[in-house]
Amino acid sequence: MSEDQLNRLSRIFTFERKLREAQSVVELRYIVTNELRSIIPYLNAFFGSWANPNKFKIEAISDIAVVEKTSATTTLMQRIMSQKLQDSNQEPHSFQVDAESLKPAKDEKTLPNKFLWVPCVSAIKGNQAALLLVRNDEWSDQEIEYVNHLSSAIGHAMGALHKDHPFEKFIKLLKNTFIRFMLLTALVGSMFIPISLSTIGSMEVVPQNPYYINSPLGEVVEDVLVENNDEVEFQQPIVSFEKTQLQNNYDLALQELAVIETELLQAQQSSFQSKQDKALLAQLQRKIQIAQEKANYQQLLLEKSNILSPTSGVAVIKDKSLIVGKPFKVGETIMVVADPNQILVEIMIPVQDSITIKKDAKINVFLDSDPLNVLQAKVIKFSYEPELTPSNILAYKVTGQLIDDTNKPRIGLRGSGKIFGEKVHLYFYLFRKPIIFLRQSLGL
Repeated sequence: MSEDQLNRLSRIFTFERKLREAQSVVELRYIVTNELRSIIPYLNAFFGSWANPNKFKIEAISDIAVVEKTSATTTLMQRIMSQKLQDSNQEPHSFQVDAESLKPAKDEKTLPNKFLWVPCVSAIKGNQAALLLVRNDEWSDQEIEYVNHLSSAIGHAMGALHKDHPFEKFIKLLKNTFIRFMLLTALVGSMFIPISLSTIGSMEVVPQNPYYINSPLGEVVEDVLVENNDEVEFQQPIVSFEKTQLQNNYDLALQELAVIETELLQAQQSSFQSKQDKALLAQLQRKIQIAQEKANYQQLLLEKSNILSPTSGVAVIKDKSLIVGKPFKVGETIMVVADPNQILVEIMIPVQDSITIKKDAKINVFLDSDPLNVLQAKVIKFSYEPELTPSNILAYKVTGQLIDDTNKPRIGLRGSGKIFGEKVHLYFYLFRKPIIFLRQSLGL
């Protein structure tokens, strides 16, 4: 054996030792792209691996510390290596590329067209990386043989340092025939597991049997004397109306009554001498009676300008700013006074998510203020016709009652409610929405 062959053999042993001693993938890439030149001369080396099972990219280039992925040369070599990965021949071999297609960019020097393709395969983990060597001279059979020997060492080193992708582990597991059979059997069997059909809608805590405070007058509200969720006592003033017009009407009624009473007094005094005045007495007395009733009515309206709470409880006001200054009609609802211990949950189920709901069906209530805890409730009534919600969604209204009376949420709290329906098989639960889509769109 010649001295040149002994030196090359020594360099091969040194290169393999460095591969084994590499502490990271980054260090290994540097060794492959730069140290291999001591065994096989080349101008450039491009080394890449798989970022994921479907994406190969160049990660190291000889004599360059950081790979510029957007450079023309890197893009060109990336395209050539991706094409070679699709070839059937995945053994180390040399090839050439048309010189016209090797010009990275305008006015740049054309790259050498003598390539050596080196797949790096691990006997345990399969394809790990690929190496592309470039120079101007032809590659000899002996050099290809050296590279073929070293490619397995590079692949083994890459496999030892590179952690398996979770998806790759799953794919390898699925290659086991027994595992595939068990998974298929479990999947088919699970399709017939009974499960409760359920749906979720927006939820709000509402009062049960509330007292609706309706407007007794057709006047403008001057002030609301309580805030939302304030505790109110029986006969406590809660709403006041504008009194100017009411007070004026009452004063005019009193003045009208006083005028008629004066006319009656004058008629009584002159009735002894005038038969005509004596005949007016009955008419004036009737006018006084009507004026008195009118004054009493105006006084009643003035007294109603202050609304008193008909019961004790809490005030439920959606928006106080929309009440003050608004002219109300007689009988129009202003606010609600409710007992905080008597509450219900009101759930709006969108029409597209509706299921068959029965009375006493189970409800899981999740409050936005306490999402980690679940409140149990049951259905007591539900609407048969949908209605538009404030968010302009057509939905069914479902009313439920809490089962546990010890921890009652505050009126007005919002969250979501999950309503459980009839039992169905798991396959129907999973494919209900696709079936509905096919029915509505294609009529299948």
